[in-house]
Amino acid sequence: MHKKLFIKVDNQKLKGTIFYPKKIKNKNPAILFIHGWTSNETGYVPRAKALCSLGFICLTFNLRGHNGEQKDLDKFSRRDHLEDSLAAYNFLSSLREIDKNQIGVVGASYGAYLASILSSKKKLKWLALRAPALFKNKEFDMPTQEVVSKREEDFFQEMIPKKNNFALKGIKNFKGKLLLIESENDEIIPNKIIKYYLNSKKNASHSIIRKADHALLKDKWRREFIEILVKWFKERS
Repeated sequence: MHKKLFIKVDNQKLKGTIFYPKKIKNKNPAILFIHGWTSNETGYVPRAKALCSLGFICLTFNLRGHNGEQKDLDKFSRRDHLEDSLAAYNFLSSLREIDKNQIGVVGASYGAYLASILSSKKKLKWLALRAPALFKNKEFDMPTQEVVSKREEDFFQEMIPKKNNFALKGIKNFKGKLLLIESENDEIIPNKIIKYYLNSKKNASHSIIRKADHALLKDKWRREFIEILVKWFKERS
């Protein structure tokens, strides 16, 4: 069962969808999904349904500017999208059937970066990051599209974060369970970025989707991503 909804943030409405397991308890664990840059919630529908089968209530949503048309994408910064993520978390955690001590986040690329910062601001039990992006702290309020487009194609290849990087600091202080998923042939996020995340958190789980690209363009790679999530959450919930 699922239901379409809107999440209010800064006098705007984010489109979202909440997915319920077949059997709902008085208090249920929950997962928030944060999609990647220029993506939207659509790709997370099968992933949310898969985790619903484990008893999780799942929420997907669209970051501002990511409604499928991306008409206003150039207006929004990382701070704006972090506010969107916080609003989505607050909505999910406010539901009476949610166990506030059992909330996790699954994020991909840009969404994984946002999820890492979110972990320092909200109580999370689980954090699953696929091909997490990484940005320097400066220009946090600048439209993300401007930050990325003014760089060369090797933007992430040249990334050398400082000690107090927002995302890595969030991971370092995160008390819950962390899963990092890497695409073996990722043309966007290099292995060194994954290592920055892994080195920030001891005992993190690490999975590699062999031969996969960044966007998981093949069905078998998307299926493997779901399989990794289901196995990991099943063993830790």
